[in-house]
Amino acid sequence: MAKQYPSIVQQRTFKLKTAAEMERDAAQRGTLKRTLGPFGLTMVGVGFMLGAGIFMAPGTIAVDMTGPAVCISYLIAALSAFLSCFCYAEFACDMPLAGAAYNYIAASLGEFFAWVVTSNLIFEYILADAAVIRGFAPYFATLIGKDPDFFVYTVVSGNKTYVMDWWAFGITLAMTAFVSIGAKESTTANTIITIVHLVVMAFIIIAGFTQADSANFEPFFPNNEPGAWKQVFNGAAIAFFSFIGFDAVATAAEEVKKPSKHMPWGILGSMSIVTVIYFLMCVVLCLMVPRDMINPDATFSAAFVYVGLPWASHIVALGALLGILTGILIGIYAPARILTGCCREGMLPPVLAWIGPKQTPWVATWVIGICVAVIALLTDFAELANMVSIGTFVVFWFVAVALLWRRMHLPGGVTSPGRWANQLLHLFAMIGFSLGFVLVWCLPVYNIVDGVEGKWYNDQWKWLVAMAVCCLAVPVSMCFFCRSAYLPVGFKVPLYPFVPCGSIFVNTFLLGQLDELSYRRFGWWTLAVVIVYLVYGIFAAQAQDNRRIAADESVETGISGDLDGKAAALELELPKAASRAESTSSASAAEASSKPAAAPKAEAGADATRA
Repeated sequence: MAKQYPSIVQQRTFKLKTAAEMERDAAQRGTLKRTLGPFGLTMVGVGFMLGAGIFMAPGTIAVDMTGPAVCISYLIAALSAFLSCFCYAEFACDMPLAGAAYNYIAASLGEFFAWVVTSNLIFEYILADAAVIRGFAPYFATLIGKDPDFFVYTVVSGNKTYVMDWWAFGITLAMTAFVSIGAKESTTANTIITIVHLVVMAFIIIAGFTQADSANFEPFFPNNEPGAWKQVFNGAAIAFFSFIGFDAVATAAEEVKKPSKHMPWGILGSMSIVTVIYFLMCVVLCLMVPRDMINPDATFSAAFVYVGLPWASHIVALGALLGILTGILIGIYAPARILTGCCREGMLPPVLAWIGPKQTPWVATWVIGICVAVIALLTDFAELANMVSIGTFVVFWFVAVALLWRRMHLPGGVTSPGRWANQLLHLFAMIGFSLGFVLVWCLPVYNIVDGVEGKWYNDQWKWLVAMAVCCLAVPVSMCFFCRSAYLPVGFKVPLYPFVPCGSIFVNTFLLGQLDELSYRRFGWWTLAVVIVYLVYGIFAAQAQDNRRIAADESVETGISGDLDGKAAALELELPKAASRAESTSSASAAEASSKPAAAPKAEAGADATRA
């Protein structure tokens, strides 16, 4: 085995999974029940994206960066998110299975990249869920007129202080039990809560417009500074976090009644609804309160107090609670499906992919739920919030690259070395120019030494334009030199290859805005999952493929044996049939020869009668 290990690693690292193989693995482990329609699917995305963060994030962006232009930041972030949405929609229609991003990357770039990327996504789902549910107790305490820390307990163990939230622990386990009951039940509850949440949001928007003052919109950019346009884009990088969650819709593809028709509606429809709500809430906030009076910690509650409607802060708290409930509900639902997809492919023990009596991945659901509950019990919200983000952007980046690569190659086809080189050149050019844009965007911070600006500090815009033009030139060149070899049957990304290239550019830019701690955490977790793959996953996946090959050969042998048996029986039957045919022909000949002899006798008898 030790001698074979390098060849196994080389063979499996870039091994591509076909859609037929994934469907067969799903059938063997048990498929999920298709119960979701377009409306319920859309509510899955709206419920997950429309969380409690919208009640705080616009205030932080407006105060620290953009002023009233925060609404423009949210539109830019929405446009960027739509680029990734289109990529997800095409893949979800082409491969409507649980696993989502894992399946997309495994079918295009290989199982190693799929495992490393999606394992980071699962980890961040867990951290994000824990961060979301930690906000329930403070908001509930505010709703009933108590101090935000009323339901939180502080425990000192040695030199470590734990801020324990038993409400977060209990609600997480209750939601986990509800999700494990069945997809139809949990998504129906999500739909009901989300509709009530939308009504609350509509009230906040309408009530806010009644207290609007157009004078608060001036200046539109903070102090009309020359570099204000850059702050709008930096604000969009933070606002993008509010749109994370549309990928949860893709994880439900195996439970959708008509995935080829309903998946694009679910993904793009939920994004459209959330974009409109976010934009209106940003506009309302900046019309209600001047920039210097916005409270980034309790943005909308403080805004209503400022305009003389303190009772409306309780409505804001109710909206936040509803957003937290739907966020944790779908936040457990989605990663359980991704984990199931990974386990079906052998990356983790297959017991995690077991399907329960209600055709839900109940084992994976409980594993995710228990991890979230324990982390939420012991970890503070601020610590969790700083650890979440990088894995999601990496997944979006890889999905866009996977879509480009999948379109360039016909599944099972052979690509010439020259065509491969041309495709890789275009792909790496897009990645390289995107990185160049990010470096030019960020490096001026390091071009100031002791308060003295470097010689090219004021020429930054020239380099940004040059990098942007190069990024645009790559998809234009792809239209002529990297035409699609594969076209999916269902939904197709519009404006290909500009949309996936744009997604690569946007997510590269967003990755460039993250701090060192995020990359450090990403590096350590990636190292851990690579070790799991090299020690366990690679052998389990190989063993599963060997079993699949053996099963196929046994089926072929059985079919061949049946054909051989039928042929042998036919050979034995042929002599018998021939002898029967010979005897039949002899009898017919004898009968035919007897008829002429009988005729003269009859004629003789007739003559005698006449005589």
